[in-house]
Amino acid sequence: MASGTFFVRDCPTCGRKLEVRVELLGRDVECIHCGAGFNTRESSQTACDDLRIEQIIARAQQYVASTQSLNSTTTE
Repeated sequence: MASGTFFVRDCPTCGRKLEVRVELLGRDVECIHCGAGFNTRESSQTACDDLRIEQIIARAQQYVASTQSLNSTTTE
């Protein structure tokens, strides 16, 4: 089972793709490939975008929870 939710962000220095935990969205991180530090928030991101992202994450978590309860009832 997955240990968390991730999003993909390109390193602005080396251009390689990084999987970043959702909890780190908007925070400073370090590229595991080149060591460059950068903020995971895009400069064009707004408060409206933050709200939309939170809503999408909440819906995804509800979906995962509903499938887990379905799986537990089918395996009993």
